Formats: sequence, structure tokens, C-alpha cells
Amino acid sequence: MSTKQSPGPSKAERLTSLIYALATKSRKFNADRIGSYLVPGGTKETREKALDRLKDDIRNDFGLQLDKEVIDDVTYYSIDTTEWFLPPVEFSPAEAGLVALAASLWKDTKLQSLGLNAAARVTGHDGVASPVAPLAGSLVPRLSMDEPNFRECALAAFNRNTLKFAYTSSGGAQSERIVDVWGIGQRYGNWYFTGYDHTRKDTRVFRLSRVQGKFTNYRHGGANADGQYHARPQDFDTTQVLQDFDLQNPGLVATVRLLGDEAIPLRAQAVNGRSDQDELQIGYADPHSFAQQLAAYGPAVKVLGPSELVAQVRRILRDARSSQTSQGNQDAYAEVKFRPHRATGRGTTTTQVMRNIDMIQYVHAHGAVEIEALAERYSMSVAKVREELAMIMMCGVPYGQHDELINVNDGDVESDTVTISNAALLAEPQKLAPLEAVAVLGGLNALASIPEFEHQQVLDAALAKVNSAVARFDGWSGALGFALSKARENDIPQQLIQAIRSQDVVRIDYYSARSRTHQVRDVEPIRLIEDGAVQYLRAWCRKRQSLLTFRVDRMLSVETAGEQFELAVRHEDQQDVQIRYASSDDDLEVMVYVDAEILPAIEAFHPLSWSTGKVGTGYLANVRFSDHQVAAPLVARHSGKLTVVSPDATREQVVNWLDEAIAMYED
Repeated sequence: MSTKQSPGPSKAERLTSLIYALATKSRKFNADRIGSYLVPGGTKETREKALDRLKDDIRNDFGLQLDKEVIDDVTYYSIDTTEWFLPPVEFSPAEAGLVALAASLWKDTKLQSLGLNAAARVTGHDGVASPVAPLAGSLVPRLSMDEPNFRECALAAFNRNTLKFAYTSSGGAQSERIVDVWGIGQRYGNWYFTGYDHTRKDTRVFRLSRVQGKFTNYRHGGANADGQYHARPQDFDTTQVLQDFDLQNPGLVATVRLLGDEAIPLRAQAVNGRSDQDELQIGYADPHSFAQQLAAYGPAVKVLGPSELVAQVRRILRDARSSQTSQGNQDAYAEVKFRPHRATGRGTTTTQVMRNIDMIQYVHAHGAVEIEALAERYSMSVAKVREELAMIMMCGVPYGQHDELINVNDGDVESDTVTISNAALLAEPQKLAPLEAVAVLGGLNALASIPEFEHQQVLDAALAKVNSAVARFDGWSGALGFALSKARENDIPQQLIQAIRSQDVVRIDYYSARSRTHQVRDVEPIRLIEDGAVQYLRAWCRKRQSLLTFRVDRMLSVETAGEQFELAVRHEDQQDVQIRYASSDDDLEVMVYVDAEILPAIEAFHPLSWSTGKVGTGYLANVRFSDHQVAAPLVARHSGKLTVVSPDATREQVVNWLDEAIAMYED
């Protein structure tokens, strides 16, 4: 056997075995026996802590409850599987397609993979029953989970917990907060959470990225809380909270002066009715996001007011310059090795256990599966699949007999055909665990928040069935929300959606960032895709005779051309809902350093290669940009969390660009 052998069970093996044993209830396990299995040779204190972690793990990661029973003054534990197994629900091909679409909306590779596997398990379809693109409708979102504190916050909403954290407001004020978390949701690409704030004695909405450091769990009874948990109201709806956010927080107005053609897209956002002039007034709701947007225009825009926004843009530019000038060049990373795909590490134990259980279910459902098919399904090498099968083979009842272990290929892990037996419990499809529910229900709720979604009846049916397939679903009732109302804030998105639904040819005056010119195009619109704060139009361009992607915020005007088009083969959008950055071999190759917190910012450019592991708190990536000027706005927008390593000409241009922008505010 070529798989590696370890001196003892791995953490993933121990957790899989315990879940298997505690759920079967064929054996009784007390605290000491569980602790000694989790921490062999550990002290009583470490074993007790291990048991507490086990309780949290199976609750947070699998949606299961660890029950206890006292027999002869000894406490024994078991897992309540009453609500663990999937109910007998059947999905139509269209419903299964929508569930697959919901999972595929996530830009995060891990969450999307988790969601797609969960969708396949719940619906019984492997994602090939119907293509997802036709089900997407005229407007679809792209969702991201790129916040370091997302998991803890989402689980707090699920478990109805109270969190303590340090928070910085949009105005820069810092405070300590104690909040009963009721819900979490995405608004224009930014994550927010809401709940009862004990320090303000009222409900509040917080932007997740403004949480400083990590959350800590809070037990009521402290000096800064009123002594009790405030339960989430029965009719609570996070989506409604996010949609009402702008009404509760009156919009702000900025005054800016355009100094370069690169800022032409801002004309489309002008609210003063004089968008042909260089001094514009632009409405905004979130000062931090808007300051990042303005900073990305660099010397092409000068912010005139309000003073708080001016200070914030100046601070972002200075932080970006400081990080860029202190960034080492390519020589500093001469020993770093690269490979085509970013190293994601071994992943968490929970991720591996969930994958192993899914693998057992998949193989059991199909009777026998070729190992190459498993490698493709889980995006793993064949060698890695064999390694995990070897681990599964060692799982079973702790301290049990040989026949109480899971049987993989009768012990032959080198076989190219995989069979699994003696795992009846794990082979039964289980309900969605909490993070699986986030991936699937999150996407479905995002689709449900789209005004006049074209497949609403199918969506309602799919949502009802998925809800019944989620472990302890009451924890998510109203807790996940999405506000996708950009189309209602600007007349251009409204016009485009109407044109998509009516199949009208539209004439757009479009600014191209690549050529730095704007020109009139006649296009046949297919759908809008909302990716964070940016919307894109997928359309057939009559001039280029191909399907193209246009940024809506670069459209200076949109009008119908007085002509309708018939849907044909040329409109079949094979990209589904993906926005793909296209580069050419003639483009400039640039090495960048990107902090792990903002990986999606550079993943969108589909890097040619990544450092084989982390470098400091982030990664190195080689990407192709059309020219030097693409890098500077990225460095500015992310305020020091993204910097250029090479070539030197690009590094120099970024610093000069930042210097020119900062100089505007030095007077």
C-alpha cells in the first residue's frame, strides 16, 4: 500500500469514528472514554476540554446534538439522530437546477464545492439534470464569503449566541459591543450582522469588516449587559433589515471634481443633473466603501467634501503608498516556489470529515465508483483520494473489533474501483449541516430577494423542500438575508432589466477602461450579474459579433434602439453566472502580494501561478494585466493589503500614481 501510515488515528479519523459510534448507540461511551480516545495520555482537564470541543464541533459543523444519559451515577453520551437523515423529498429537474444554481453563486471555491455536493445529496441530482444558465433570470448575484469572522458570526446567528467584540464605526469611533446575534446578510457585496446591542440597549446593524480582531462568546450576567438574552423576534427577516437600511440611514452626498478620463464612469452616478460638468455631486450610503471606490480613481478624481470623506480617501491612499514602498521586490522572494493553483492547505478537520461522509454516501449510493470519478468530484488527486480512503478504512467504533471498522474495497485501497460497506449509518444521506445550509439556503435566499425573479414558483417550491432538509432549521429561520436592490437605485439597471425581459436591442454609450475611450454600441442584453457593488451586463455585441461582459457603472447612457431580437444559439451563455477575466499572452505579467483576507480581489484575475504556501499573512500570485496602470487602482482600493512585487517599472508607476493622488490633498 502506497498510502502514508501514521503512529495513531488522525484527528479527522477520531472525529469520524466517534460520530459513527455515538450515533449507532450500540456502545455506551462515558466522558472518560471519549476523552481518552480524543486525547490519548491527556490529563483529566485536557480530556474534559476535548469533550467540550466535541460538543461544539458536532453542533456547529454537523447540526447534531450530543445527548447524555445517567446510568448508575455515570454519564454516558450519544448523538440524537432523530432529525439527521433526509426526509423522502423529490425534486423536479427545474427545482434541482435552481438548487445547484444557488450553490454555484458563491465565488469562494470551498463554499461553492461544499454547496454543490450538498445540493447533489439533497436533490439526488449531480448537477447534470438541467443547465443552470437558463434558470438564472434577468438578474443574478455573485456571492462572496471573504470575511475572516464570517463563520463565527453565522454560527452565532444559528445557535442564537451572544458575541463580544471591538468595533470601529464608519466615522472611526471605537467601542466594545455585546450583541445577541439575530442574523447575517450581504448588502452590495458587504456582510452585515444585526441583533440586540446590550451596550446601546437597542437593535443595531454592524458591518462585519469593521469588527476588530476576533469575536468572543459572552455569557450573560456581566457588568455591561442587562443580564439576559434577547430572543430573535418571530417575524424577524434579515433581508428586510438590510433593505430598510438606507431608509433608516439617510443618504450622504459627496462633491468630487473629475480631473482625468479614467473617472468618466462617475458621471453615471451624478445626482445634480449636470453630469456633463467636471464637478459632480454623488449620493452614497456607506462612507468606507465609497471612499475605497474613489481612492481607486487616484489622481483622476479629487474629493471636495464632506471633510470626513476627504480624510478617509487620503488615509486609504497613504496606507496604500506606505505598504507599496515597504514591499520587497522579486529578489526578496527568490526562494519562493510557485504552482498553477493556490495551496489551500489540508483544510479543517471538519471539512475532511464532511467530505469523507459524503464520499461514503456517494459510493454507497452508486454501488461502485471509479477512483478517477471521486478525484474529479472532490477536486483532489487520485493519490489524495487513496489516502482518505485509507483513513476511512480505519474508522469505526473506537476500541471496537475488526468487523466494526468501515470496509473499503475489502482492504485493497490500491483498487481503481471503490466500494464501501459496513457503514450503513453514514451511508444514509443526512440533512444539511449549518455551513452547507449557508451555501445552499444563502444562494436560494439571494435569488428570492431579486425583484420579480422569473422562476419564483420553482424557487418557492425548492426553498420549501430544502428547508425540510436542513438540520435544526429553526436556527436559520429569518437569519440569512440579502439586499440586491441596486437595480432600484439607478435608472440604467432598471432600463437594462426591462430590455432583457422584453428582448429589446439597446444602444449604450460605454467607456472602455482598456482603451480609455467611450463609444456607442448596439447590444442584445441577456442578463445582469451583480458582483458585490458592481453590476455587469452579459450581452451579444453586434459590433464585435460575440458575447461580451460590460460593467454597468461604465455606461454613460442607455436607450432602446426601437428593435427587438429573437433568442438564438448566439445568446446561449455558456459561462452560466461566472464573470471571467480575460487576458492575452501579450499582456504584462505582474507579481503581486495579496493578504489572505482579500484573496477574491486577485482571484478574479485568474492568476497564472501562486506561491506554494503562505508568505507572511498572504500569498504571492502572478497575474496578467493589460498594462501597468491596472495595478495602481487595485493597490489603492485595498489600502495596503495588495501590493506589486514586480516588475520594477510597475512598482515605480504605482508609487508615482499614488504620490500624484496624495499631493492633491496636501494643500
